[in-house]
Amino acid sequence: MKIILRGRSGIGKSTILKKIYTLLESKNPKGCIVEEERENGERVGFVIKYLPEGGSTRLASISEKLSDVYLSKYSINIDAIENEMIPYMLSMKSESPHVVFIFDEIGRMQQKSAKFIQAVDHIMSISKPVIATIVYDDEIWARKYKNDIGDIVITVTEFNRDYIADLIKTMLDYYEKYNVLLKNKKFDIDIF
Repeated sequence: MKIILRGRSGIGKSTILKKIYTLLESKNPKGCIVEEERENGERVGFVIKYLPEGGSTRLASISEKLSDVYLSKYSINIDAIENEMIPYMLSMKSESPHVVFIFDEIGRMQQKSAKFIQAVDHIMSISKPVIATIVYDDEIWARKYKNDIGDIVITVTEFNRDYIADLIKTMLDYYEKYNVLLKNKKFDIDIF
């Protein structure tokens, strides 16, 4: 099961992932969340936080030059993407003890690395549930994730964002029960 959250910038996708992480702690989730850095109420950068390990790295900054690669006014930390984030993504494997993977985000900043999409493909091929966020706009490179008929794509709005974490937890609970039934071959249903 792959669940992809899309929504405009600042709508609360990362906040939903944090709630999901807390709700799913008993399922041993693993992943990363991108958080905003703010000064005087203004967004000045982004930080990648790795879960459950707890490490973090600056992803983008307005005031600090992190590389020669920019997206709008943000300097992008390509070194952190390629030498920290991507290896972390590749460490997510089907045989891992982690039951659920959370990934924030399949976004424009990360996509500035040529190796990033290959790592996203790796995550999306894992046979365990993945909950990810994706860029809202119709980016050509992101269409394959938004249009995969096997994925569940949820558009986050101000009207539904308070309920999505609980909805996803329920979906995962039933997904696990369904898989147990299949594994134990206890899924015979007599209708008549």
